Amino acid sequence: MKIALVTKPDKQMTGLLRYALSIYDALRARGVDVALLHPRVPGAMARLGRVLNLDAEAVFSSYPLSAHLPGASICHLASQTLATLLLFQRLPRTVVTVHDIIPYWVRDHKALSTYRNAFERLADRLALRALRRADALIAISNFTKSCIIEALDYPAERIHVIHRAVDREVFRPLSVPPAFRQKYGLDKDQRYVLYVGSEDPRKNLETLIKAFAAVQERLPAARWIKAGSAYFAAEREKLLAWVAELGLEGKVRFLDQVPDEDLPLLYNAVEVFVLPSFYEGFGLPALEAMSCGTPVIASNRASLPEVVGEGGVLVDPQDEQEMAQRIVELIAKPERRAAASQAALQQADRFSLERQASETVGVYKEARSPQSDAC
Repeated sequence: MKIALVTKPDKQMTGLLRYALSIYDALRARGVDVALLHPRVPGAMARLGRVLNLDAEAVFSSYPLSAHLPGASICHLASQTLATLLLFQRLPRTVVTVHDIIPYWVRDHKALSTYRNAFERLADRLALRALRRADALIAISNFTKSCIIEALDYPAERIHVIHRAVDREVFRPLSVPPAFRQKYGLDKDQRYVLYVGSEDPRKNLETLIKAFAAVQERLPAARWIKAGSAYFAAEREKLLAWVAELGLEGKVRFLDQVPDEDLPLLYNAVEVFVLPSFYEGFGLPALEAMSCGTPVIASNRASLPEVVGEGGVLVDPQDEQEMAQRIVELIAKPERRAAASQAALQQADRFSLERQASETVGVYKEARSPQSDAC
């Protein structure tokens, strides 16, 4: 097999790029012939983008029209938006990883929809329709698989659930050096609550900030760290307004740029990690935190129960008082925090890069078999 692994040419390390690189590295380590490739942006599309005031490179890298796949016997599209290739180019046997279809799922929900214009809505719909042309799909959670089946009426037998994984040599319990605390202004006498991600409305940061305000009243040494670029400017403004209204100035830190190499230490430097999302295709930051032995509080919605399991505390994402109570318990009770840390590590052991790679190769083999013609 010669695998063409296609991913967007992201300038920054994103969850999707990290996924593609983890697959690429693991396949190479197994001796699989794999090339990491990017879509091409035709010159005509770049000119059209200028006329329509669109960032053509961003649009046609996410929803591509063509890609050069020299000699590939299997094409693996590393995210669902790349499936537009199936509409415009003849591909070899094709596998598509679907991380989530949440933008489509919440398209008519005014508060949660993230489509910025009609073109983006149309492009995403085309990509999802194109999934039917794939020989097999990889869903990164059972929740994502159920969404594909329900929303797109896709055959269940062609969807393979392969959970995400993280490098346990990177994300692991670590001693946090004083220089790191100094770099990020982390006072050893304060107690930190961490969230990693954007301000996407589905992340439910309004409930988290209200819960943290209740925590702060009971534990004045508590501080909240929000790590990750904003991406949603209007939602950042709303969050800043909540910080001001709740009197949390100086109690909340925004770390927009945290290098990948610093993330494991950041997880290790905090008392608790919280992911209160309404929707997650997987919830990778929760797994990263658990791999570091950081106690996790997560929403009891979408994919998070299957990822966090008994390795963390699951709460109603709309109940800020319950969320606050669980945060306080983990910060104020060292014995409970120690037990939660151990449970997190045990749950994280269930997810491995080796398993992810092995199961992915299995999907490749099935996709190229004669039997797949019947699908």
